[in-house]
Amino acid sequence: MVRSLIFIFLFLNNLAYSNDELEITAEQFTYDKDNTRIYATGGVKIVDEKFKLNADKVFLNNSSNVLSARDNVTIFNSDGSILKAHKIVADQELRNAIIEKNFLYLPSKPFNNKKNYLRLAAERVERRDESWEQLQNGVFTACEICFNKKTGRYDAPLVQLRAKKIIHDKKSLDVKYYDTFVDFKGKSIFYLPYFSHASPLVKRKAGIISPSFIQNHYFGFATDLPYYLPIDDYQDITIKPRFSQKKNPALFIEHRKNFFNGEIVSEFSGTIENNKKENGIKEDKKRGHIKTAGNFDLNKNSYIDFQVHRTTDRHYLNTYKYGYKDTLTSFLKLNTHRNSNFYSLESYLFQDLRQDVNRRIIPKILPRFTLNLNSEKKMNLLNFETNIEIINLKRNESNETKKFFVNQNIFFPTILNDGTMVNFGAHLNAGVFHIKKYQNPKTDTFKYSEFKSNLYPQFSVELTKPYIKSTEKYSTIVKPQFMYLKTSPNAFNREIPDEGNVNNFYLDYFDLFNRNRLSGFYRADSIDRFDYGLTFLKKSNSTKKFSKIGLAQSYHFDNHKFLPKNSGINDKFSDFLANLEISPTNSLNLSLYLSVDKSNFSIKNSYSTLLFNIKNTYLQARNINAPAVLDNNGQSLIEAKNQFYLSIEQKFSEYWSFTTSSTFDKKNKIKFHDINAKVKYEDECLGFSFNWSRQYTHMPENPTSNSFQFLFTLKEIMENDI
Repeated sequence: MVRSLIFIFLFLNNLAYSNDELEITAEQFTYDKDNTRIYATGGVKIVDEKFKLNADKVFLNNSSNVLSARDNVTIFNSDGSILKAHKIVADQELRNAIIEKNFLYLPSKPFNNKKNYLRLAAERVERRDESWEQLQNGVFTACEICFNKKTGRYDAPLVQLRAKKIIHDKKSLDVKYYDTFVDFKGKSIFYLPYFSHASPLVKRKAGIISPSFIQNHYFGFATDLPYYLPIDDYQDITIKPRFSQKKNPALFIEHRKNFFNGEIVSEFSGTIENNKKENGIKEDKKRGHIKTAGNFDLNKNSYIDFQVHRTTDRHYLNTYKYGYKDTLTSFLKLNTHRNSNFYSLESYLFQDLRQDVNRRIIPKILPRFTLNLNSEKKMNLLNFETNIEIINLKRNESNETKKFFVNQNIFFPTILNDGTMVNFGAHLNAGVFHIKKYQNPKTDTFKYSEFKSNLYPQFSVELTKPYIKSTEKYSTIVKPQFMYLKTSPNAFNREIPDEGNVNNFYLDYFDLFNRNRLSGFYRADSIDRFDYGLTFLKKSNSTKKFSKIGLAQSYHFDNHKFLPKNSGINDKFSDFLANLEISPTNSLNLSLYLSVDKSNFSIKNSYSTLLFNIKNTYLQARNINAPAVLDNNGQSLIEAKNQFYLSIEQKFSEYWSFTTSSTFDKKNKIKFHDINAKVKYEDECLGFSFNWSRQYTHMPENPTSNSFQFLFTLKEIMENDI
């Protein structure tokens, strides 16, 4: 039968809009002379702004605003959901409806880069005003339903909820179940007379987050039971109590709040431990931490950052696994910029948690003011940079310093006719210092309070000329680079406290072409030098394959007297520096930065990373190899380091994976810091992981021991980061 097309304009007073247009196509139409009742059969399609309906038979009554469809009914909604049913009776906007043998597919988060749907099915569905739905004999699952070729039927989903009655309230954004069974692979394993979870339509809903279970030496068996509570559209709270076999309960709270111009994220935790003294008497010990950080835009050019991070004692954060760091930093920063000019007012407080550090010599910075003024960068013209720092550095013990320092740079960059790039620089550095409680290393005298000043100029010339060759397959770049620096002995003024701790210095590849290779910018190299290096890069034009090699060295016109003995720049010729980066395939990447002793060509320090993946195997290896820091008498200031990190991830299938990692030192023998292993299962609807870790902490509270953790998640019902 020839397909026909008809447009029907509906003018109904009880609709949200006074003029709605439906587009209907079908193989056959039957309708009365007033077009108030229409019966369409054969491949019926109805298109509206909010939905598209397909069915074999459709009846429309414009007088009563009733739409009835049956046989192979499919509705595609504008929100991406899909409804399949045997029969539906509804108003013409589908706000109110009775649906028989319903199957509803709701779009969910993609899994493995594939579309994913939640599934709701029921024998009968009643919808009221598009905001309330009741399902009789309903089933909910977030799992895929797979077809079994052997049985010729669809298998039961891995996990599903069955209930005699399910109510989906879109106003309160929850789904309620009555007389509920939890099925695993089609077999009921649990019964609940009542159960509820957040609506699939909601992004943030109060409820219990999937718990985690821990077993270790300090806590024995312990569990975290998180509860998530959204306060409004812009803030929420996560409450995470911890209950353990050996210790009193602990409480962790995270609060997040967004503002129109910024955000605040805060953490609070605490517990009261009963510690036994030698006489057997228990003593309450209050322990906890606070971390709150925020940033706010004051206007388009200015913003403010702040953070408060403190804890009650040295071991608490590490023991309770609440984000341990060696040093906790509290600060307040006010920053602004105008064009290329930057201004900052800052203050810092530090809490050092390391065992071998004297807390009383940890500095407080109250305040620090910096200006960075820059002219517009142009070729063949003078470019200006002005850096100003005013700082007040205080300590309970040891020296205190007030400083006003100015660094003025003038550059003249140009490109010669043959493509050589040259940058001439003149630099003036000047500072005034008020120093208290300072043992002067140059005169070996103690001064309670004195003023010092320093002034030193520097001149630099940088030169580089890239040579580029391109073919159809490859691009090759060879770049020689040179820098000459003329400086002053006053640049390394030992009568000014060394707040940059330059005694820890040894040369690496990243330092070489820096005008000031020392930390801080009021103590610099005091020896004239000439730096030179060569970089070779070859990359494929069609793939990501590339190779890069860099070699460099520095020549000093005199010897450094006060840097560590093995710094790499104590002699006139520095150590050799090399950089190697290779990615011959998409599965392999190697990067290596190293320094080589010029006298015996042994490797002094190196930083290397290897990334490798093939099929479902991922390997990562990192190494830091650094020599001991020696004073002028050859005594060790800082021990040598040869630290490795290894990580292997193996995916056994689409859902199962195994990961193991370890950090360890290798000197005379291997000294482990930690060993970790995780087995993980995750599909589109559920997941769990089992973690084992062994940390060699050497702490009195948490000595070297095994720790076990079990995490699980039910997607859309009780989720966790596994």
